[in-house]
Amino acid sequence: MNESPDPTEPIVEPRFAILVESDTIRTGSYLGLNVSEKSETIYSNIQSLRVPEKISYVNVVSNNTSDVTQLRNRIPLYQSILLDQKAGTDSGVQITIEEGKVKNIFLNSGKKLTQWPEKSDAKSSVRVGDEAGELYQKMINIYNKGIYANKFERITLTTKDMSTGFDSVMTQSPQWYFSYSTGQDQWEMVQLHLKNGKVDYMVVNRFKY
Repeated sequence: MNESPDPTEPIVEPRFAILVESDTIRTGSYLGLNVSEKSETIYSNIQSLRVPEKISYVNVVSNNTSDVTQLRNRIPLYQSILLDQKAGTDSGVQITIEEGKVKNIFLNSGKKLTQWPEKSDAKSSVRVGDEAGELYQKMINIYNKGIYANKFERITLTTKDMSTGFDSVMTQSPQWYFSYSTGQDQWEMVQLHLKNGKVDYMVVNRFKY
């Protein structure tokens, strides 16, 4: 049996990012973002950044809750929601939102779904194409059925959509971070470390392939 690769298919070698430089900023500013600035002001300043394009999203670390009612009015502010048990399972649910609608639903196992739970009615399931504003009530309905309540033990709102308004719960996160291109195969990641609702310090990591 011939195990050689198909010569008609291009062979793409994996590329690995290399950390070139790292700076820690404890006083002053970077990109117009100031150490000791309130998080709400920092959020507004990030929205105004062009480096060279606008920052479309910011990752919010440890933005977790186990109280489904805390999602009220917050879901449309994010691009991704993760639902799982405390220990983490293959059946955890990853929901992606784009332009105000559900774009994708995956289980942690990698299985792609068109709705979750798969056999529930429209009012008690999240479906591809749903409006983001409808998801809170749907999740309440799913939770109240009981059988899937354990998937709400750890609710994580991870990717903040920067075209939407500030979420005050973000101030409880220890870190926000975002990345942007600085040239061909080069980019920076800016980490904003927060304390008491303000920027405590920033770390700027520069990478290349």
